[in-house]
Amino acid sequence: MAYQEALEAAGATVHVFEQFGSYQGDWWALVTANGQTGWIHGSYGSCSGCDAFEAEFGYGEEDECEAHRFKGHQPKCADCRTVKSGYAGKLASFGAGYLDAIVSQEEAEAEAARNLDWDSDAQVMLDYIKANAPAKD
Repeated sequence: MAYQEALEAAGATVHVFEQFGSYQGDWWALVTANGQTGWIHGSYGSCSGCDAFEAEFGYGEEDECEAHRFKGHQPKCADCRTVKSGYAGKLASFGAGYLDAIVSQEEAEAEAARNLDWDSDAQVMLDYIKANAPAKD
């Protein structure tokens, strides 16, 4: 789950994360970040050209150097370690972009319900958000 990993790399605690096969391929995550608990919503697109993660990172984790491109990450290789470190920073930066968009339970429910009249997964998303509501203090 690349988006979840990006949120975690940015410092968020991800309580729940789920992807849905809705029109645009939505995902929802209940997170705690920057002292706030709430929902983050994103989409992974209906095609590979529409997916923000794939556009940024391609189809797989880049954690090996060019010499080991098809052999996998080699922990003893300095170039592989450098590439992996760069990937981790890029992943954290990508995830941080979502952390400014944390919304309340009520806002998440309203957003998930927005397309109830035509999106067959909208009810599934809404039910998921309601079932995973954060505990009130």
